[in-house]
Amino acid sequence: MEAYVAQPTEEGKDPKTPVEAVAHVLPKSTFLRNVGMQSTEMKKNAKAAAMNDHVRELESELHAEKMGSARMQLQIADLHKQLEDQKEVARKNEEETEKLRHQGSEIQSFLRSLFGSKFASSDAQQ
Repeated sequence: MEAYVAQPTEEGKDPKTPVEAVAHVLPKSTFLRNVGMQSTEMKKNAKAAAMNDHVRELESELHAEKMGSARMQLQIADLHKQLEDQKEVARKNEEETEKLRHQGSEIQSFLRSLFGSKFASSDAQQ
């Protein structure tokens, strides 16, 4: 500190005061840290650094959640597509089944008309 005060000053400037010397040397000094005390500026810097770390951590968590959300939305869209495809297949199967039933009825009608009452009586016995 004494060396800081003893440094020559530029012309037109006031000489350095002991308060300025302490303010200049205090951040560089490890004495307060060694005895378990810190200056308020160091505490503020430590708190600010801790808050910045916490903010970065929260931002990275948010980013990860957004990425996870985007992946889930893609999966949901894929599942919706699969569901629609399955509904379409089920609809086509239902149409085909209905068509086959209709054809079966037509064949039965044809056979009844072809064989007459013999075919109708065998249906009744079964």
